Amino acid sequence: MACLLLRRVSGGVDYMQVARVAFISVALLALVPSAGSAQDHRPLHVSFGGAYVWNASDLGDHFANGWGPAISLAIEGPNRRFGFQFEYAYSFFDIKDSAPFFEATRFGANHQMNQLDFNIFANLLPPGGRMRPYVVAGPGLYYRLVEITDYVGSGIICDPFYYLCGAYPVEEVLGSRGGWDWGFNVGGGVGLALNENAEFYIEMRYHFVNGPEVPAGISTPTGVTTGDASANGSYFPLMFGLRF
Repeated sequence: MACLLLRRVSGGVDYMQVARVAFISVALLALVPSAGSAQDHRPLHVSFGGAYVWNASDLGDHFANGWGPAISLAIEGPNRRFGFQFEYAYSFFDIKDSAPFFEATRFGANHQMNQLDFNIFANLLPPGGRMRPYVVAGPGLYYRLVEITDYVGSGIICDPFYYLCGAYPVEEVLGSRGGWDWGFNVGGGVGLALNENAEFYIEMRYHFVNGPEVPAGISTPTGVTTGDASANGSYFPLMFGLRF
């Protein structure tokens, strides 16, 4: 029986390598400000953080809230009120017990996301104080992967969040599928100075990620005709970290 695959179905190995290279590059750049002389107003700042990530909309019906680390490099302008930030973050989400399983008797899966964000930030108070409230926003590239680790069922699945729609040999249901999607983020936070060169920060953002679609009018092997559905994602990470 013919199977319909959603766009961008792949193993994801090459894309994951790209994200890892980006992470390593930022980590190497992070050594630049720490190895320099102790100046009061360094334009380069590196941040290390960890986030608890809430899912929203239909994504939250499939996967539980997640967590993950992040690293970023920020360059402040001459007046220290505006700047540019490059960020890499990784998030992991386990499948919910209440997720749609399409009558499978056993189903295990997880959702992973590697993100590359290119942001503009604005500090809301003059520099030099102990508190630095700020806002941040920008576009991003998001590599999202769904890994089905355990499956016993009929092989009939149609759900954009699993990157599958059709009838499959059971062994082909297992594995990883995903691809790059565009998105954006917006949010803000506050930094609390620990000393002249370090601060602790708390930050909350909203991320929207555009996802693949299942078009309306497709008849599945069970006789059900699909409506419009997509794997658009909404994420709300609450991050805690250190900025140097």
